[in-house]
Amino acid sequence: MPTMNKMEPVTLDFFDTAPLRVQCTMVAKCTPETLFETLRGDTVWTEWAGVIQGVEWTSEKPYAKNATRDVSIVGGMLVKELFFHWEENERVAFYVTDSTIPNLSKFAEDYVVERLGPNETRLTWTVAIENEGFMRYLNPITAPIMKLLFQGWFKKYKKILESPAVQTASEPRAAAQPRA
Repeated sequence: MPTMNKMEPVTLDFFDTAPLRVQCTMVAKCTPETLFETLRGDTVWTEWAGVIQGVEWTSEKPYAKNATRDVSIVGGMLVKELFFHWEENERVAFYVTDSTIPNLSKFAEDYVVERLGPNETRLTWTVAIENEGFMRYLNPITAPIMKLLFQGWFKKYKKILESPAVQTASEPRAAAQPRA
């Protein structure tokens, strides 16, 4: 197994100051609650984010600030994530605490969820990275490639969010009625 490297923690300011930042936005016909339910999941990630092979939450439910998870990535790589910001149905952000990906010192993602209407939600996703060594010189080339890739992933994610299966699964369940 590749070597696990410690990474530096970040704050929300990093999403404005990181040397490499990529941001994508989409509007989906779903509620913020539906969208957030998929962010809390462990299987939907592998359906829309092309490099993710598996997600395993390593903290107890309900997930909130300081929740942790391990994410398996294509090529046998692994990252350990810490959710340092959590506003239910509004915003969630994590940074990578440990990684087998070479040449990274900081990596974080921010998901901002906004209700636009009764069944319309905007998601703004920001990825912020600080590379080490030679990789930092590739930022001007890497950013547009990542943006193009992420926009393709967002098309898949939108289809998932608007699918009947996801819409039905996230509807509130009726409370069990006592038997007469």
